Amino acid sequence: MTEHNNTQHDNREKLWELIKDVRYTMISHLNDTHEIHSQPMTMLNSEQMNERQNLYFILRNTNDLVKAAETGRGQIGLSFAKPSDGIYVSISAHAQISTDRILIEQLWNPWAENWFEGKDDPTVRVLIAKAVSAEYWNVTDNKVTQLFKALKGGVTGEAGEPHAEHQKVNLQSNIW
Repeated sequence: MTEHNNTQHDNREKLWELIKDVRYTMISHLNDTHEIHSQPMTMLNSEQMNERQNLYFILRNTNDLVKAAETGRGQIGLSFAKPSDGIYVSISAHAQISTDRILIEQLWNPWAENWFEGKDDPTVRVLIAKAVSAEYWNVTDNKVTQLFKALKGGVTGEAGEPHAEHQKVNLQSNIW
């Protein structure tokens, strides 16, 4: 593997490490009036799945994301944040809707029982977010340092930016 490929691979691994425990995301898409709409969703990836290529969500067939994907408005944005750990991630993806029973079985969990009448509910759909690119910020300053920089900025008038690891990652190659 070349140095560039190693760096890309490391960035992809870092991206996955940052989001794997952040289950809640805001997913944005264009609605039928071409306004940007966002909604919270729960990511259902697990270690057994091909999780480093796709992100998975269970939703109802009447969800706006289903309509958007099925009418050619499949570009979506996913935003993850875990401020307590200084983690912020933005992923650009293409939405695909699936009714694959095996995939539904793999993703099914007790949470889904609250929203559907079982795995065989005909309204169950899976949103497969096929990641295209991502950007992440991982703030590495501890909370005391962040507070000190904010206070110093308030006194001096110069912004005290927190130190953060920041990367843009192309996710379209096959090394994910």
